Order: sequence, then C-alpha cells, then structure tokens
Amino acid sequence: MYLTNIRLDPYRATGMQEWTVMGKAVRGAVDPDPEAKVRVLWARLAPDMLLVSSDTAPAWGKLPGAVSATFHPMPLHEAGETVEWELISAPTERRGQDGKSGKRVPVPESGFEAWLDRRLEGALEVTSVGWKHLGGRPARYHFDGLATVVDGERLRELSLKGIGAGLQTGAGLLLTQEA
Repeated sequence: MYLTNIRLDPYRATGMQEWTVMGKAVRGAVDPDPEAKVRVLWARLAPDMLLVSSDTAPAWGKLPGAVSATFHPMPLHEAGETVEWELISAPTERRGQDGKSGKRVPVPESGFEAWLDRRLEGALEVTSVGWKHLGGRPARYHFDGLATVVDGERLRELSLKGIGAGLQTGAGLLLTQEA
C-alpha cells in the first residue's frame, strides 16, 4: 500500500483542474490498463499538492505538471488511539426503501454527522468534526476533526476502500495521523 505526496507545478498541469481529467491521469499513472482492478484514491489538497493512495507505486512522472514525489507508509493505528482525520467526500445516500437501491441524493448538512458515523462505524468514533463546502456535483466537502480508533485494521481497510461517492474523481480518501 502506497501513500504518495506528489508536488505539482500548477502552470504545467494543463487540464488537471477538472476532476475527471485528473482522475484519468492518476489512474493511468498507477496502472495504465483501464480494465485493471487496482485500488486508487486521490485528493488534490492544494493547486500544487496531490495525494495518491494506491496498491501499486504510481509512476508519478506520467502526471502532467508533476515535479516530485514523496512516498509514505500507510499508517496503522491501535484501538484507543486518538487521531486527527481528514476526508474529502461527496456525502450522498440512496433514495430506495432498502437504502441500497434507488437514486443517489445529496445528504443535507444537518445529516452530515450521522452520515459520517455510519460510514466510519467500526473504525473510528468521531469526537469532533468540521466541514467546508468545496463545490462540484455532487457537492464535495472537506471534513476534518478528531476521533478515537475503534479498530485499526477496519480503519486501514476503509482508508483503502474509500468513503462516499466520487471515488474516481478525487473524493473518498480518508487520511489519519496521530493527534
């Protein structure tokens, strides 16, 4: 599992302002085979910073505007540990009676804390949360806060799998670090 911080030159990263373009470029850098089932999540945290979580090491030089890359180990936290967490996600739910079918609709801000509790259940117990609207469609939000680790392995799996909608276009990457 790789967590790679890629520094970008925003003036050379042509077309990379669009989430779909960036998603295709990141996926191509991780695995050029579009039929492959590799796991890759990414988030553009600033105009010059891209964070990629993937099963294989990204060929970061293939990304337009990439200047350098730093590889980090994916953290493994122990139960009971307090962590700082961040998540860029598009909070949505299914409209169907069973909650698993039907049209996907945005979660209103009044439902964010309950949505996060359901998504992080078994991995983190959120003790504080804040969010900022980022835009997009479906609407993306940058969540952050403090939490207590319930199960380190479950947290790691959630970090690999992603949370919410828009996983192919820069949403869903859960980041944690010791508080």
